[in-house]
Amino acid sequence: MRRTRTSTRRGADSFRTTDRTGPTPLNNTLTGLGLALVLALLAALIGPWFVNWTAYRDDFAAQASALVGAPVTVSGAVDARLLPTPYVRFRALSSGAGATRLSVDEVEIELAIAPLLRGEVKAERIRLVRPRLGVEIAADGAVRTAFSSGKGGAPARVSFDRAEIVDGALSLATPQGTFGLDRIAGVAEAGSLSGPYKFEGVGGPDGGRLNLRASTSRAEAGAMRVKVAAARTDGTLAFEADGAIAMADKPAFEGRVALSGPADRRRETATAEPWRAAAAAKVGAGRLKFDDLDLAYGPDERGVRLTGTAEATFGADPQFDLRLETRQIDFDRLLGEGRPKTPAGVLSEIASRLPAGVRPPANASLTLDARGVVLGGDVLQDLRLELAAARGDWRVRRASAVLPGDARVSASGAVAFSNGEPGFVGPVSFDARDLASFRRWLGGGRDQSATPVRRVSLKGELSARPGAVSIDEATIETDGARSTGRVSWAKGGEGKRSRMEAALDSDRLDLDALGLDRLMSQALSAQDTDALVALDAESLVLSGVAMSGVSVDVSLDARGLDLKRLEVRDADGAKVSGAGRVAMGTAGPEGAMGFKVAAAKLGSLVALARAAGAPVGLVEALERRSAALAPADVSIDVDVGPDGHWFSVSGAAAGGRIDAEVSTPSLSLDAPAEAKLRIASPDGRKLAALAGVGLSPLVDAQGGEISLRLSGAPAKGMTGEGRFAALGLDLTGRGAVGTSPSGALSVQADVSAKAEDLVAVAAVLGRASPVSGPRLPATFAAKLALDGAGARLDDLKGDVAGRRIVGQATLPSDPSRPIEGRFALDDLPLAALIALAVSPDAAAGEGQEGAWPTTPFGPSPVRGIAGRFEVSAARMPLGAGQVATDAAFTLALKRDAIALEGFSAALDGGRLSGTAAIARADEQATTTFNLALENAAAEQLMGIDRAASPVLGGVGLKIEGQASGRSIAGLVGSLTGAGSVSVTDMVARRLDPTAVDRIEPQVEAGLALDAGKVAAALNKELAAADFHLPQALAGFTISGGVLRTGALEAQSDGVRLGGGASVDLRRRTLDADLTLQPARPGAPQIGVALDGPISSPSRRIDATAFTGWLSVRAVERETARIEAMEADARERARVARERQEEERKRAEAEKARLEAERRKREAEAGAALEVAPRTGSPGSPWDLDLSTPSGPTQTPPPSPPAGVFSPQGQTFRPADRSGRPNPGRQPEGPALPAPTSILPPAATAPR
Repeated sequence: MRRTRTSTRRGADSFRTTDRTGPTPLNNTLTGLGLALVLALLAALIGPWFVNWTAYRDDFAAQASALVGAPVTVSGAVDARLLPTPYVRFRALSSGAGATRLSVDEVEIELAIAPLLRGEVKAERIRLVRPRLGVEIAADGAVRTAFSSGKGGAPARVSFDRAEIVDGALSLATPQGTFGLDRIAGVAEAGSLSGPYKFEGVGGPDGGRLNLRASTSRAEAGAMRVKVAAARTDGTLAFEADGAIAMADKPAFEGRVALSGPADRRRETATAEPWRAAAAAKVGAGRLKFDDLDLAYGPDERGVRLTGTAEATFGADPQFDLRLETRQIDFDRLLGEGRPKTPAGVLSEIASRLPAGVRPPANASLTLDARGVVLGGDVLQDLRLELAAARGDWRVRRASAVLPGDARVSASGAVAFSNGEPGFVGPVSFDARDLASFRRWLGGGRDQSATPVRRVSLKGELSARPGAVSIDEATIETDGARSTGRVSWAKGGEGKRSRMEAALDSDRLDLDALGLDRLMSQALSAQDTDALVALDAESLVLSGVAMSGVSVDVSLDARGLDLKRLEVRDADGAKVSGAGRVAMGTAGPEGAMGFKVAAAKLGSLVALARAAGAPVGLVEALERRSAALAPADVSIDVDVGPDGHWFSVSGAAAGGRIDAEVSTPSLSLDAPAEAKLRIASPDGRKLAALAGVGLSPLVDAQGGEISLRLSGAPAKGMTGEGRFAALGLDLTGRGAVGTSPSGALSVQADVSAKAEDLVAVAAVLGRASPVSGPRLPATFAAKLALDGAGARLDDLKGDVAGRRIVGQATLPSDPSRPIEGRFALDDLPLAALIALAVSPDAAAGEGQEGAWPTTPFGPSPVRGIAGRFEVSAARMPLGAGQVATDAAFTLALKRDAIALEGFSAALDGGRLSGTAAIARADEQATTTFNLALENAAAEQLMGIDRAASPVLGGVGLKIEGQASGRSIAGLVGSLTGAGSVSVTDMVARRLDPTAVDRIEPQVEAGLALDAGKVAAALNKELAAADFHLPQALAGFTISGGVLRTGALEAQSDGVRLGGGASVDLRRRTLDADLTLQPARPGAPQIGVALDGPISSPSRRIDATAFTGWLSVRAVERETARIEAMEADARERARVARERQEEERKRAEAEKARLEAERRKREAEAGAALEVAPRTGSPGSPWDLDLSTPSGPTQTPPPSPPAGVFSPQGQTFRPADRSGRPNPGRQPEGPALPAPTSILPPAATAPR
């Protein structure tokens, strides 16, 4: 490798060396070739610019004609060049003429050099500007183009890599017209003029642009495989074809074609469902056939799918035939969730998604067979539809189906289109064997009113179009009943009035069963509808009313109302007749009408009034009061004219008489009017029903009258007065009546009410039990303001049983909102509030021995009422003699409960506050409360005179509890709760804590230790003074209606007060056991018992423990006296013993002295003997002197004093040395007396 590089370098160097030394023959050759090449290039580049190529355009055209095999003309300028690639541009190129003409404004071609050298033409790039190609299809199927007349050509020698089309156009001329596609732009390529071809581009106008794709195979044996796809750029339509084309004068195609329309996502609603049609197509000379046709509409999961075949023939009289079938069409699933519920709604929705007013472009026939169609929640069976189109019009050869309710329908006739809307004329037949099921299906599954008709058949000539339908020569049969005549309805619009006509003659006709009741009701209630009804029926059912002997001839239009005849022999107990005419003249309506109505009940007339389109408010008001007005036998007269208008009703009604009259100069709400009404009846229940008030069935209702008088223009407001005098209540009002801005009734009036017995009125209204009791007269007066929002009572003043009340109240029209008000009363008993919750009789009843009422709870007078009232009362009796003052609280009424919230009042010198509520559940009542009392005078709280009260001081009380029961006594008996009580600056009356100190001296002075006598003496001493305490506290619980306190702990100056108490709230009794512990150490407790009624308890003193203590004190005193005596005796004995001991010691000392002296003498004597000579025999050492020495006499010890337990009258004598007593020895001191007995006289020792 190294050598090779070196050698190469040397060669280059040698070449350069040679170049430096001078030219060589090789250099000259290369230079000549270069110069020749440069000159050739200059000639190729510059030369074409100096050539007039336009002069050679005929030559170019001849060469092009030879290549494509058809005459080609170039009428414009020609440009060409050779380098860098051969290039030619033609202007105004054309071929053919007429409908098959081909023209191109400009053609640019870049040719490949190498194929040219081989005699072939290969265009590397072609650009066609505004090409126009015409294609003609003859009636026999022959296809002609600009190249059809050409011969030969060299298609295999011509090819192009890229052909760009700019603003092209394609036109297709057929016997039926010319079709075209313009603004084509795209790129094509071809291996040769014989194919294969490939094109991709777009075409069509804005808003309808198509993406175009096409590809072919090479033409072989006169056939070419073709694949075409065209789709709108917005994705809403697509066409595909894939098959083989036989190339001939009459070409043929065989393959698969598909046309689809995806969902239009641009729409706000999903009403543009996707659809697709695919088939195996065969296209031949003037004939088109589709096999295996598959039509799909809607998404796959809920779409409709049809199969079939289609065939079309072309020519002077083209024909298209389509045959479809399917096992089931499910329209309900196609529409999905939120679809209409009725069949008519579903069909209307389907129709809105289909193109309207499609006129066939050629003669056609359509056949559709569906075994089942799901529509409106049910299935139609055996649907058969045969349509034929001729000369642009459709005709129904046959349409039949089996509808729900075993209803069979068939029709045939002509279908015409007017302004894009279809219409139908032809005979129709309908036979429903189960009318109820059919009507239920028509109503979307809703239960229809019951009808006795089961089978209905209808035949006639049907004429129908959108907004109008009529049946002429109609024959209607309902379960054998036959009606004949004509029925029509047309919807108005654009200045035209709707019109309904019915002319029927029937022996029995049920308009409800046929569904015509709603149609008639809507037509009569519409102000822009003309109606003409002529009906004679032996039996007629309308709006649920069965009538017999019906004859009606009435017309209603813009000219007025003409009632020629109205006769109803029986309408569910009512008989009606009338006639008259009211015409609409230039000066207004003019005419008169009269009616006679006799009815045992008015329900049927109300239903007919509703069907006739009477004002809804009037019909509803009459319906609510129809039972109260019946029976009725009245005359109704209407007279209208230029001089005025009168409307009157008079006759018997509501168990009495009714007279009503309305007069006005013109039928205008702005015109003044006079209205009078008076209903007098001895039946108070009917009058109450007319007033919209319900009564208790247990109480007799007092009769009276209702009267009303108004005058003025209704639009501007009327003034007048009204009165309701019945049921023991006299209610009057005087003021103005009008309408509020919202259109609701508006009243401004001064109202007053008077009741001889308010409890009796409440009993009649079902708000209280019908029991006897004290009368409760009441009067009220207020200013009433009534509008759509409700009623308001201002400046309310009243008197209830002599108790004054003032305030205001607001009653909303919305029943879900509470009533609100504010009231101030001079006197408001608590029992009255309790009566609101448990009924007046239960609150005022008496129980056994007058303890608590046992009357069962009745209905609450305020049940079902919700409200909040701010209440204040100067005086509020609480019961048991207690009266609160300056009471204020919020009275909250609930649907089944009453509550006192934020209660505050002065009570017994203190303040009572808290909340309480009573809830009702049928006859059961449950009460809860949480109360606090501060600094109330104890004696006032107990209801006892201060001088007689056992306790004085400020009482504080906190209590929380609840109870349930069916009476007041039951509530008290089930009361449970807890709390605490305190008394500040407490004074326990007649409870002197020093009384103990004054009893003991009395006992020492001779007071017998008897419990009763000691208690009497103690009670007297206790009453000498009071016991003062700074504060006493005790907690308590309540169970079963009994209050029990815990241990009372209170003390002052060392004196303690204890014990506990129980209060039986059921019987209102007190049972208290108190203990008084004096300050004296060791002093016993004194028991003080209080029992009996709370207002007057009795006091008992328990002195048993105190008497025992006194006995112990007596024993202690006697024991001390005895112990003192015994101590004295012991002292004397000690002194005697000491004296005896001293004497003994003196005796022993004396004896010792004497002994010493004796010994001394003996010693001296012995010494003397030793010194002196013996006179006798010597003395013996054992000779002792045993004689008693001389000295004073020994005194015996004194005898001890007689003991406490020695027998009386005996003295104690000490025993001698033998142990026997010495009777002869007398004591030195006096004997002690016998002990005194310390046992109380009542108590004796057991024997």
